[in-house]
Amino acid sequence: MHRNTYSLAALAAAAVPGLTPVRTAPIATPVEDLDVAGIVGEDGTRVIVLSPATTAAGVRLEQDLKVADALSGTPLQGVVPPVLGVVKLPAGGRCAVTEAPVGRPLMLDDLQGDSDLARSLGRVLARIHTVPRYAAEAAGVESFTAEVLHARHRTRIESVTQAGHLPAAVAQRWEALLANRELWDFTPQFVHGDLSEESLFVAGSRISAIRDWSSSTVGDPAADLAWLVSSLESERFDELYTAYREELPTSTHPHLMERAQALGEFAVADWLAHGLELGDEDIIADARGMIADLDADLAQLARDEAERAYVEMRSHEGTATPSTETRESS
Repeated sequence: MHRNTYSLAALAAAAVPGLTPVRTAPIATPVEDLDVAGIVGEDGTRVIVLSPATTAAGVRLEQDLKVADALSGTPLQGVVPPVLGVVKLPAGGRCAVTEAPVGRPLMLDDLQGDSDLARSLGRVLARIHTVPRYAAEAAGVESFTAEVLHARHRTRIESVTQAGHLPAAVAQRWEALLANRELWDFTPQFVHGDLSEESLFVAGSRISAIRDWSSSTVGDPAADLAWLVSSLESERFDELYTAYREELPTSTHPHLMERAQALGEFAVADWLAHGLELGDEDIIADARGMIADLDADLAQLARDEAERAYVEMRSHEGTATPSTETRESS
């Protein structure tokens, strides 16, 4: 069942000894069937209370709490709001109260206009991807091999291709990406799995908090970079990626960026498949529009490549002509 902010405040008081709520504020959340509110205590303490409205939401919340707890002993502890208390709900499951994230939710425009913030996010991403395996195992996250992830991508792309939803150029590009064995030969690492503007908080020019770890896995680090490489201007992403590489204790996979770009494109196939499954015409139209944009981009790249080849050919012809004339005159 859904709860209003007053009910959530009462649950927060029950979960955290000594907390006396004096003010509440609803907080928009992208997590389906999860009621969230900000609570200000009598002593000025600021917390977030999260209450699942369904069993599925409760499972996601429990996973989020387990991962957050496991990360408390890693370099990420400063950006993972600690859990302050939990309380059982009458209908089953638990309500949780965490420390309120410092700052405000991130907007992509913040990254576009702030080099320091982009570098801060790059460093945070590197720390996520270097979380020790034991911490991931303690959180009980799923672990996938590179082979399994590659097979999943292939199955999804083949399904939308065979259903006739992809232009020939897009289908050929995605098939070529999937056929590149070197691209998918990587070592799985701990990943957040669902990074977005809603899950990141910013204070000044630094990432101050990361929320919602329920989708975390041991998987492909490119998944956490895909939305950024497709959304940020190239110069800003380069700054982010440079900081990311500098923070890592080892070198990155040689094809990490290419794979992140591929995953960003494959996400469109996911969106289309989701729309088709639901029969949602708005989602289907949106996905088809993005596929059409990609098709247009590929067509432009082909034209640009043909023009470069033509110019190069004419350049070679131009340099060859004088030497021929010179030989004839002599």
